[in-house]
Amino acid sequence: MQAQNKWLGIFLGLLLIFASCKRDSQTNWNADILAPLATTNLTINNLVRDSILHTNPDSSLSIVYQNTIYSLNLADQYIHIPDTSIGQKYTVDSLVLPNILINYKVSLGTMAQNLIASGQPTNQFLGNYIIGKNGTHDSFPAIANFPIAPFNFNAASFFQTATLSQDSLLFSISNQLPIALQNISYVLVNQGSLIPLLSGTIPYIAPFGTAYIYASLPGVTIQSQLSFKITSFSTVSTGSNTVLIDTSNYILLKGYIYHIRVDGAIAIFPSQDIISQNQELTQNIGNGRLFTFVDCNSGQLKVTITNAIRQPLRLTYKLLGAYDKFGHPLTAISNVPAAQNGQLGIVNQSYDLTGYSINLTGNNGTKFNTYTQIVIAHIDSTGIQTEISSTDSVHLQYFIQNIKPNYIKGYGGRDTISYTGTSPFSFASLFSSSAPNALRFNKASISLSIDNGIGIDGTVQINNLVSMNANGASVSLTDNSPNPIIGRPLYIGRATDFPLTPNVTTFNLNSASSNINDFISNLPSQIKYNVLIKTNPHGNTGTYSDFAYLTSGMNVNLNVNIPLSVMANNLILKDSFNFSLGYSQKDVANILNGTLHLIVNNKFPLQANITLLAYDNNWNLLDTLLSNAQVDAAPVNSACRATQPTKSILNVAASAQVIDKLRTASHAVMTVVFNTRSSNATCNGQFLNIYSDYNIAATITGDFNYKVKF
Repeated sequence: MQAQNKWLGIFLGLLLIFASCKRDSQTNWNADILAPLATTNLTINNLVRDSILHTNPDSSLSIVYQNTIYSLNLADQYIHIPDTSIGQKYTVDSLVLPNILINYKVSLGTMAQNLIASGQPTNQFLGNYIIGKNGTHDSFPAIANFPIAPFNFNAASFFQTATLSQDSLLFSISNQLPIALQNISYVLVNQGSLIPLLSGTIPYIAPFGTAYIYASLPGVTIQSQLSFKITSFSTVSTGSNTVLIDTSNYILLKGYIYHIRVDGAIAIFPSQDIISQNQELTQNIGNGRLFTFVDCNSGQLKVTITNAIRQPLRLTYKLLGAYDKFGHPLTAISNVPAAQNGQLGIVNQSYDLTGYSINLTGNNGTKFNTYTQIVIAHIDSTGIQTEISSTDSVHLQYFIQNIKPNYIKGYGGRDTISYTGTSPFSFASLFSSSAPNALRFNKASISLSIDNGIGIDGTVQINNLVSMNANGASVSLTDNSPNPIIGRPLYIGRATDFPLTPNVTTFNLNSASSNINDFISNLPSQIKYNVLIKTNPHGNTGTYSDFAYLTSGMNVNLNVNIPLSVMANNLILKDSFNFSLGYSQKDVANILNGTLHLIVNNKFPLQANITLLAYDNNWNLLDTLLSNAQVDAAPVNSACRATQPTKSILNVAASAQVIDKLRTASHAVMTVVFNTRSSNATCNGQFLNIYSDYNIAATITGDFNYKVKF
């Protein structure tokens, strides 16, 4: 042991002396070093998006994929309410004048004096007899054809002229004399006119009795100066019977003109509603649609008011059965200027219907598409005489625009919607970098689910479905089952309400009765379709319970379920990863040459060919390290399932020229191309299941010669 220590000390000493003596010179020698440089692991997720992969209980994988190939947007295509313009002319229908009351009393003494003043001897005798017997009981003589002076009254404070359309004239003659009256003739005239407006005869009025006269004068024009008179009457003699003769007794005339409605007048009109209309406006929505209720997401009611009346109006507009979200009715008041000098008074109003719920069943609740409105035109008393007639009018022009319902109810009509189009079908994009027909699937199944978010039943007929891939190849789906989903009407039930619950109807198609495998193996990027939709196939059943929301829709979904039982024909998996010749620039700079080893563990039961490319930091290609190098498939058992990977080592000679190219390497891309060639001959030509533990793992190591410096 001592001898060994002695020689070791001598060796180290010589080494130190040598190093110190040769400090300025360099000595190089080569060192063989094996170092791992990069790793990658390719699984089925490098082929298929993980979000659509489903692991079955036996660890085999399936693709579960859904795509909406057709969507019917109701707001644009179904519950559209067209714009409507409705013009309505309102004439003066309720022009009222103030009530007029007439009182005229004629005493017995006045009548006696009129008899004396008549100049006729008989009348003079009777007049003197009455005055002479005043205050006594005596017999009362008969008087024949005695007139009473006319009563003239002035209504100029009310009107100048008025043409009556409706009124009630009530006259009463009250006999406060102790004798009966008979054959009382009366007449009502415009002063200065001999044409009677009203005339007649009352046969008999008992002592202290009253007679009534009721009349109506439609179409008659009256002046403000009117005259009412009793043209003649007679008394009945009391004979031997005596009565108290009192000259203060009288005959009382009363006239009451009330509810005076006129077709026109020059008058000082009192404050009143001259137009009052409760009206229904029915809109033609088309296609037999009969709606009872609409909740507006947006919309406008625009009204243009044109006033031909020579007096300002206050116009009140009410849309009955229309309430906002706070329960407030739609009521609007507009001040409309008077017509002047031939110019009409005009006002434009706009009412925002957003958020309003509107009943569309009319006044009695039995109509459809019907708005109910009240229009009231009011005039205030101005104290100035104005001419207004029943030919004067207010014209309203309604514009119901841009109605977009949140919700609508009633009968939706019968529609036929035919549509041909294409829909993106990103099935091809699920398989990264693989060409169409790189995979062939076994036992694929398709279900067609139709989500009906409309409260209307119908049928959907899919006349054709065509898968179209990126290369332009197409495969039409065929269905030879007893109840095919292609080419026949499929009944779709309605959604239910409160809450909205779409009806989902599913129709299944399997590979045994169709060409689904070819349809899917085409790896379509889009689906071409022709769809025929019919609503309310049974027509109007009278329940008016159809409904639709703004968000309602009908979606036709294609649901694909594919067990990953495949045949591969140049199926591509690809991965990129970081790659460098060393851990530092100093390490890389000292590499002289060597060998790169790609160590591959393949658990796919598929033969693989590998290409390995190197790139710099900017993804510029530096070199192709491997091209189409073959890797054997993993061994399989009698069930054609791989239980352990096959290990392969692929060597790449790294000459000085190759090393120079790779000194700036930062990335590598490995492409694996699979083909169905199993290590078990009995599994070749069969569909092979893909399991969740299948992968192809690769490690790159370097066996380099380095230059070492002292």
